Amino acid sequence: MSKATYTMITVASCASDFLKDALGHTAALTEELRADAGSVGTRVGVMATGSEAGSLFLLQTYNDLSGIDAALSVYDKSKNYRALIGSGKISVTLRNIMKLEDVGLAQNSSDVPAYGVATRMGTQGPMVEEARALVPNFENNGAMFMRYGTLITGSAAGRRVLLVAYPSMDAIEKTYDSLRDDPKYAAFVAKAEIDFRNIIRITA
Repeated sequence: MSKATYTMITVASCASDFLKDALGHTAALTEELRADAGSVGTRVGVMATGSEAGSLFLLQTYNDLSGIDAALSVYDKSKNYRALIGSGKISVTLRNIMKLEDVGLAQNSSDVPAYGVATRMGTQGPMVEEARALVPNFENNGAMFMRYGTLITGSAAGRRVLLVAYPSMDAIEKTYDSLRDDPKYAAFVAKAEIDFRNIIRITA
C-alpha cells in the first residue's frame, strides 16, 4: 500500500444558522472523496478556538498529488459541494496542501475523535527526528492520529504543521502535561517559532 503523502486542509467561515446543514453536506462530501478521489483519510469539524472559531474544517489525505487533482474534480460534480457553495452562507478562507513527513503514531485509530489540535510553526529545517522523538508523549496519552509536515501552498508555505486528534479534552491535557516534562520537547520548541495552536471539534 502506498504511504499517505499529502494532506489538504480547508477552512470556511459559516453562518451559524447553516452550520448543522453545512456539517452534514461536508460529511457526505467526504464519502464522495473517499469513493471517487481515493482519499485515504478525512475529518470534518468546527474550529473551536482562535480567529477562525466557528468555521468549518475539512481535512483530506492522499497518497499523491493526483488524489488532490481528483478531489477538485469531485467538487465540480458534487451536489453536496454545490449545496455548500450555493448556499451563500459559507466562504472558503483557507485551502492549503501539506507534504507529510514520516512522523506519526504506530497505529492510527479509525474511530472518530472528539477533538483535534493544530499547531503551526517555523523551523530552520523539517526537524523530523526531533518530532519523531516526541511521539510517545502523544501515544501514551490517548492520541488517535497524528500528522506532521510542511505547508507547500499559501501565505504560510514552508511552515510546519502538527495535527493530532484526541478522544477528549482530558487526553489533550495529559499529553501537554507529558510534553512539558519532556526535555526533548523543550529542546524542540526552543528551535521552533509557534504562531498558531488551536482546537478543532471533530464531528465526522
